[in-house]
Amino acid sequence: MISLLRGVFAAAPGRAFLALVLTAAVGLTEGIALLLLVPLLQLAGVAVEGSLGSLSSRLGSIFATLRLTPTLGSVLVVYVLLTVLQATLVRARSLADTVAVQRYTLGLRERLYSALARARWLVVSRIRSSDVTYALTTAIDQVDNGANNVLFLIATAVVVLVYAVFAFRVSPAMTAIVLVTSLLLLLAERARTLLGRKRGEQVTASTSALFATASEQLGGLKTAKSYGHEERHLSLFVDIGRQVNAARLALTRAFASLRWQMTIGSVLALSVILYLAVETFHLPTAAILLLLFIFSRLVPRLVTLQQTFQEILSVVPALDAIENLIAQCERAPERTTGERQSIALEKGIRLLNVSFSYAGDAAAPQLHSVSLEIPAGKTSAITGSSGAGKSTVADMLLGLITPDSGTVSVDGQPLDESHLKSWREQIGYVAQDTFLFNDTVRFNLEWAAPGASEREMQDALASAAADFVERLPMGLDTVIGERGVRLSGGERQRLSLARALLRHPRVLILDEATSSLDSENEERIFRAIQRLHGAMTIVIITHRLATIRTADVIHVLDAGRVVDSGSWDELMRRDESRLRELSRSQGLTPQYPVPAADSSLSRAP
Repeated sequence: MISLLRGVFAAAPGRAFLALVLTAAVGLTEGIALLLLVPLLQLAGVAVEGSLGSLSSRLGSIFATLRLTPTLGSVLVVYVLLTVLQATLVRARSLADTVAVQRYTLGLRERLYSALARARWLVVSRIRSSDVTYALTTAIDQVDNGANNVLFLIATAVVVLVYAVFAFRVSPAMTAIVLVTSLLLLLAERARTLLGRKRGEQVTASTSALFATASEQLGGLKTAKSYGHEERHLSLFVDIGRQVNAARLALTRAFASLRWQMTIGSVLALSVILYLAVETFHLPTAAILLLLFIFSRLVPRLVTLQQTFQEILSVVPALDAIENLIAQCERAPERTTGERQSIALEKGIRLLNVSFSYAGDAAAPQLHSVSLEIPAGKTSAITGSSGAGKSTVADMLLGLITPDSGTVSVDGQPLDESHLKSWREQIGYVAQDTFLFNDTVRFNLEWAAPGASEREMQDALASAAADFVERLPMGLDTVIGERGVRLSGGERQRLSLARALLRHPRVLILDEATSSLDSENEERIFRAIQRLHGAMTIVIITHRLATIRTADVIHVLDAGRVVDSGSWDELMRRDESRLRELSRSQGLTPQYPVPAADSSLSRAP
């Protein structure tokens, strides 16, 4: 609870302080309204004596100062005015509470996303995307509810304090009995209150699992239907859904049981107290009526305090999950915001004795003493069988991961964190899994190069052989659906290539960009890449050899090592060439003629 309150005050100190001031003002008006009950009792003919008599005389003095006679009409007018003032203060406090809490949760959401965006890729890649989605949406909403409850708890506590002070003024003994009884009830329910946190942990865990299951199930729904396993798919989803329902039901049951027990206990305690007031303490009628009114409003608020506190405890696990995720990312920041140094590719990129392991296990590295060169202005290919380490090299070229040992340099300058921002601004990247927004073609292009002109977009589309855009219903303004679902696989890849080219990159990295395409679409993208030959440094990472026959240099990886380097012709003439073995498995035998690069396609556009 303290962490929630501290977070609200840190995010919006002015609004949070205003909310507390307004809460105090609401409590003050509540107390004044209670005082007006004394003259009302007198006007009703009830004898007011003892401590109430002194309160009555003071109120009479206040009315005299205001030049008012304490008649029924004047008292009711003052009561109405106080009620209007109180309602206005409550409204203002509610708005202040909402603004403070919204700023807190907005800041928490932005802090989480910022931590994710700025963390090292190796850390981010190990976090389930469903966990991130849950934290950014449902968990934040739960924290929002918890922060609102904290402020509500404070407001309720202030009103309870006002009632307790006034009751103590009427009868100290009776008030002490009520407060002690209430304290004993709270202590008796302490175990059940703390159970709220445990139930909250179960809800958080099961809801997070539901997000993960939903993501996986939707991603595999097509495969499930093709296997005829819809019912099995449904069964898996229903099971986790029932776990979530069971956890939430258990939490609700805990809330309901606590409220039921507190209500019953409070009523019994109030009955006993009222009996003592009449039979033991022999309080005057006016005092009994006033205490009955006060206690009838005080006790339910004590029950509300207990329930609100339990609800706050139940959302603490959601806040813990968010804070742990933030801490996990902030412990491993990608330091690209320090002193920025420019770096430009003029000669080439070099990997020298590079070793790397995702698990940090030097005995089983993904890359082992890899050395290779990528000359500037040339087309280089990195190939090998699945698991050879090709995509790891791609991530290293992008600066997403750093070697455990060895160096990556650009024109002899080590590619370190101070150069990453400058380096990435020069890269165009096309991955196997296309990343497209559920928006227009124009938006998807502008995302890569904000401010690009329509002519630049058209040129990039032409260079990527993405002429299909002209045939879309609204051209550049056609909405392409979620992840580009309204386009074919080849069209999505060509649009991704156009987006990369729109950045006017010095380096174009194609990471298995054609591996999932049919031969016709693969050939279209291949010819588009051929037209770019010499205009930029091109790195093709693929296991399909048909697209790299005209590359200037080919590096072949096997089990994380470079086993071959050279042109297609050179490697094919080597009897023990690994490329030769791979080509046979793909039907590209050495006796097949090697097509010469079309000179008309070898020049920059």
